Formats: sequence, C-alpha cells, structure tokens
Amino acid sequence: DYDRDGDLDLYVANYVHFDTAKNKRCYGLNGAPDYCSPQQYKPMRDRLYRNRGDGTFEDVSESSGIARQAKPGLGVIAADFNGDGWPDFYVANDGETNNLWINQKDGTFKDDAFLAGVAVNMEGAAEASMGVDAGDFDNDGDEDLFMTHLLGETNTLYVNDGQGWFEDRTLAIGLGAPSKGYTAFGTAWFDYDNDGWLDLIVANGDVRVMPILARQGDKYPLRQPNQLFHNIEGKRFEDVSARAGRVFQVPEVSRGVAVGDIDNDGDLDAVIVNSNGPARLLVNQIGNAQDWIGLRLVDTHGRDAYGARVRVERDRGPVLWRRVRSDGSYASAHSPRILVGLGKSRPKTLTVTWPDGGREQWTGLKPNTWHTLRQGEGKGLPARTGKTARKP
Repeated sequence: DYDRDGDLDLYVANYVHFDTAKNKRCYGLNGAPDYCSPQQYKPMRDRLYRNRGDGTFEDVSESSGIARQAKPGLGVIAADFNGDGWPDFYVANDGETNNLWINQKDGTFKDDAFLAGVAVNMEGAAEASMGVDAGDFDNDGDEDLFMTHLLGETNTLYVNDGQGWFEDRTLAIGLGAPSKGYTAFGTAWFDYDNDGWLDLIVANGDVRVMPILARQGDKYPLRQPNQLFHNIEGKRFEDVSARAGRVFQVPEVSRGVAVGDIDNDGDLDAVIVNSNGPARLLVNQIGNAQDWIGLRLVDTHGRDAYGARVRVERDRGPVLWRRVRSDGSYASAHSPRILVGLGKSRPKTLTVTWPDGGREQWTGLKPNTWHTLRQGEGKGLPARTGKTARKP
C-alpha cells in the first residue's frame, strides 16, 4: 500500500524480452549447451499499478518514475527503509545495479540506491541478485537487506543505520566465504530457534553446468545443498547446515523458499521448491523449545494488514521489530502471520504501527499461543509521522 490509502497496490519486477521462437543458444567452455546470461537479452521496465479501490488498477509506472529505467529484475520487496513511515521498494536486478525506490509521499519515487549504498557490493560491482529479503537481524529497529547471487560471488548483507544509509558487512559478519561456492535463489530471514534473533535460510542450485557433476554422468548437473545460518546476537553468522538435518545435506536445484508455522506448534517451518525435483517441507523440530508469541494483524476490513510493524518490548533483552509481509525470497510468498521468538523472556507491551500510520498498544498477551490483533481494538497511541528521513 505505497500510497497508504487502505488497499494493496502492485509492483511487478520484469526481467528480459524473451521469445521462444527466437531463443538464443549459448554454450559453456566445453562446447555443450549452457545457461544464457541476462546480458544476452534486452531488459524490460518494471511496472507499478495503483489500486483504485474498486477492483481495478491504474498503471502509474511512468508518472511514478518507476519506468524510467529498464533492468533485469528478479526480486522486489516493499518496506520502509529510511524510517519516514512510508513503504519504499527495493529491486534486485540480475547482473546490473539494484534499485532503491524511495517513496516521495506524492505518488512518485526516487532511486537512491547508489546514495544509500545498495546499488553494488563493497567492491563497487553489480552482482547477480536473485533472491532478496528485508528484516531487522540486529534488533536495532530498522530493515536490513540480504541478497543472493551466483557462484563465484558472495551473497550480500546490507546493514541499515536507521536513516536509510547502508553498509555492506557481508565479510565482517561471516556470510561471505560460506556462500561463494554456491548459486543461491530463495532466502528468508526467520528465527528458527526462537532466541529473538533472525536467522537465514538459503536455497541453492546452479544455473551453469557444473563440470564435476557432468563428468559423473549427472543428467542435471546443477545440484547443490541448501544452507542454514544461525544469527549470533547480531554480531556474526554461523553456517549450521551440517547439523541442521539430512535435508541440508542432499544436493538439489532449489529455487523458491517460503516460511511460516505450518503445523501451528510455535516455530517457523519452511517449504523449498526444486527444479526437476520434489518440493521439500522442512518441519522445525527445535524452535518451540523456547518461548514465543504468534500474531495475526487484521485491519478494519478484516484483511491481513500487510505493511504493519510490531514492536515487542520484553522483560529482558532488546526490543524486537517485525512486519507483516509475504514478499521477498525468490518466486515465493511467506505466511503473513508473525511469529516472534522470545528466548527466555516474556512480552510486556506490543505496539502496532498500522499501514495508515495509526498506532495501538496491547499488554497482557500470553506467550506460547497465537493471537489476532484487530485494528481499533488496542489502546490508541499518538500517531507518528516517522523518523526524519535522511537527506542525500
């Protein structure tokens, strides 16, 4: 709901102009047919559709400024990246600089990706940029960005300073070396062990023929194992895939990943879809050993309140921030319900900032159960217009 008028709008990230009748043929170093890079095709412009509220949409791609650039987009996510209370768009472009469309609050957007530090990596290079997700991994109240890339590149973590300026801290935080040998697509921030710190799941599978698998006679030589990274109090990440279960040891060509509490037992599960292989349901076996609280946020029309943010103050530990979303990852949709891991703490107050800017507070909510919070039923608080957004 980029214009905060109470209905959901639609951003479509487009890739390249592709015609099956004129399909290009590309070959690897061994002369065998292989992957064609996006640079072989003409990129397409993204589209933005504004919901009129009557069941129809208006194409505002030109007037909003979104269509000024044509790039091969593979992922898009909506979140308030500069803390001004309005949703922005971040677009992951394959092999070209990424876009950070900052909402100007008048129906137009400005691309601040270069100024904000999220157009390229720390070396100044554009990367493959397939999957993308936003979340507050360091519990400081803002949305950080994680992106997945091709084998030979590292995945990328951009850390938000709260004003919408980002720093690439991939190497310093331990996410560089473990990702360099993989091609990654879907990804998600999710607190799999309910300790209050957002962890990462990454779905891997190559796009270029892997010579070692081809020599072994593999008819689909693109298989790679998936990865799970444990967040150690926002300071570094540890690759725990080797002890996370057999499903992380089986090489597959994974693409999409989505998370949610599928069995309603108080921890986050995951679904991974594979190319030329079965889907995988990863049922969490450890998360609910620690305390948690589950939330479904509903607006005045009874709809999931996409874009709402929840502030969870506890009796110990840092304040936790989560938002209602289903976007991110790669070609996937997460559950819009929020599951907040509490670790060894208890919730004191929950403050919801609704998409229209209104704020309400709840107290006395029991842990280890699911709650539905309806707009208008909490204790009203003065609305905030958001932090003062940073100036270029």
